[in-house]
Amino acid sequence: MIVKDIMTTEFVSLSPKTHFFEAAKLLLDHHVSGAPVIDDTGTLVGVLSEKDLFRALYPSYKEFYLQPDQYISHEGLRESLSDAMDKSVEQIMSKRLITTHPGGSILKIGGLMVATGIHRVPVVKDEKVVGMVSRGDVYRAILQQDFNLYSELD
Repeated sequence: MIVKDIMTTEFVSLSPKTHFFEAAKLLLDHHVSGAPVIDDTGTLVGVLSEKDLFRALYPSYKEFYLQPDQYISHEGLRESLSDAMDKSVEQIMSKRLITTHPGGSILKIGGLMVATGIHRVPVVKDEKVVGMVSRGDVYRAILQQDFNLYSELD
């Protein structure tokens, strides 16, 4: 089985200029935990995940160690939450891109997901995002193909 057999072709994407609140709302509204970030030319420039949004809500390690008192207090943490609302997707997205192509091996992309700790991978063809594949997609496909676990449920 290859990536095109399991990828999702209807997916939510974001612009780098989208603001934090708008991006968070879009992910919530569509019940997805992440989305590719695509610039005005249609080029994939990053991926935004719930983890990225969550990190934006809290101070970084460096900020914490420079001003620990500010982040121990409730008021300091509230200020950090407020600061997140001013951030754009471009400021908080993951820029380390791991992609696959429609003819890619699901076993290979599953291994990359485990090794890198990512949960979704953009599927790229001719430099355009044509789909998304998630850990769950890969997991279900392997269970079905190699262990026949879903054939009984059909």
